[in-house]
Amino acid sequence: MKNVFLIFPAICVAIVVTGCLISEIDEYRIVLNDDNNSGTITTIKYNIQSNQLDAVKQQEDFDELISNWKDDQYLLEKVKEGIYVKERDLKIVKGKLQWKEVALFSDFRNLFCDLIKNDILCIGFGNDETVTATNGELTRTKDSTYVKWQLPTKELILKIQKNNFTATSNFVEKFKAYTKSTKIKIKK
Repeated sequence: MKNVFLIFPAICVAIVVTGCLISEIDEYRIVLNDDNNSGTITTIKYNIQSNQLDAVKQQEDFDELISNWKDDQYLLEKVKEGIYVKERDLKIVKGKLQWKEVALFSDFRNLFCDLIKNDILCIGFGNDETVTATNGELTRTKDSTYVKWQLPTKELILKIQKNNFTATSNFVEKFKAYTKSTKIKIKK
């Protein structure tokens, strides 16, 4: 099974992870430069977990997360996608594992080409997620929620919470053990 963390659904931009990693809350902030095409994206994933029940698969997911945090291969993959990762951090915040990434991009419209029509960026969500904050126009239907931004927009903000989120792994303890064994100081 392959799962991908997305900047917005259907666009692979932020943290790409093979395996089955999930997060309870996803927060995105995109700030466009004066050219309205290049800019910065900040992605924060709160309470990162594996959705696997099997301990071996959970460990594989954890190892992949650590690899994305520490290894250069992740950075090279992001460059191929049009993203230059300036900063990436994995730490414990309020007892939960958090990923934060700050990245640069040069072609906003290329990254979101499938979601832009007539200068409107439109992102849809199913009933399994709730948009808890946005500066876009929010539309709710019976089965979906849509967020729309009229382009050009200098800043796009989106925060999503998974409904009925259940932690099945203990990545905080794994992270503490990892940092202790590698003598990495845990940032708070």
